[in-house]
Formats: sequence, C-alpha cells, structure tokens
Amino acid sequence: MKIGIISDIHATPHALRRALADMPSTDLLLCAGDAISEYRFCPETVALLRQAGAICIQGNHEIVLFGGRNPAYLQKCHATFPADALDFLAAAPLSREVRCDGLRILLVHGSPWEPFDEYIYSHSTILARFATLPYDIVCCGHTHVPFVYEAGHVTVINPGSCSQPRDQDRRGAYALFDTGTKEARIFRFSLD
Repeated sequence: MKIGIISDIHATPHALRRALADMPSTDLLLCAGDAISEYRFCPETVALLRQAGAICIQGNHEIVLFGGRNPAYLQKCHATFPADALDFLAAAPLSREVRCDGLRILLVHGSPWEPFDEYIYSHSTILARFATLPYDIVCCGHTHVPFVYEAGHVTVINPGSCSQPRDQDRRGAYALFDTGTKEARIFRFSLD
C-alpha cells in the first residue's frame, strides 16, 4: 500500500492542489496539521482534504484558532464559513494512531512528547528517542523541512510543507511511504 503524507498547507489551496496532482495514487492520505493558518481559515483547503479522504490532526495553527486564543476571528469564521468545514478540523485530535497494512503509525504535528509545539529536525539529538516508541512510523510536521530518519525500528517522516518550504529548496514537498518495500521518500513539486 502507498501512504501519502502532507503537512503545513497554511490555507494555501493552490499548493495543496499541486501536491495532490503531483502525488502518485495512494491508499491512505495523512495530514500532519496546519492545514489552515491561525488568522486565515480556508474552506477550499478543507474541501480538498475531505475530497481526498485525508486523515487530519490539528497543528499549532488549528490550536490557536479553535483553542480560544483568537475568539474574535473564530466568531467571524462561524459567521462566514460552513459549520461542517470548521467542524472537520475543530474535531481533529492533536495526535492520532493509524493502522495500515499491519503497521502502527503515529501522526503528530510537533513530536510525540509535545504534539504541537516541539520542532524536530533531521539533526535533532532527540531523534534517537523515537526508537523507544511502539510504532513503525511516526509522521510529524511543524518545521517545514522534510526528512526521513530511521530510529531503530521506527521510521520518522517529516513531509515538509506543501506551501512554505523553509530549507534551501523553494519547492513544495510531500512524502510517500510504501508499506511493501518499507521505503519512505520525499518528493518536491513546483509552487509556480
């Protein structure tokens, strides 16, 4: 089976459309948070995720919007956008366990220890700690910098950002995991 992994869309539907168009056919699509921006809800982004059957979690931007830190904007969203679009992300958890083809997958935005606040990079010393987890795959986002790291039996995948890369590559990014070969790969696509 093929698992597509996206993150950090930040209310940019054209970038999400490009990622989904570039992505080969998948059996499962995971979104590791920040589908919206804390001050910009985007029903079009939500509709694309729902159409694709994405399993989503909340990132720090959803926490700000739905967690009461910006009540005036949330009230405006409720008056402006369809309730089902808001509810789709408001009801999403901070982390989620998924089983696919016999594999246990953990989906978080930041890290398993701080689901929406910790930044994990490919050079982070904390990566060794992932080997102690009871999962086969941990998908995270938040940094906008893609990487794949093998921590013992655990494959850690950060797909980067669909819309706002923060490394030296100006293209959007996503990841694919093949449950047959156990291979994870990062893919880049043009945002132009």
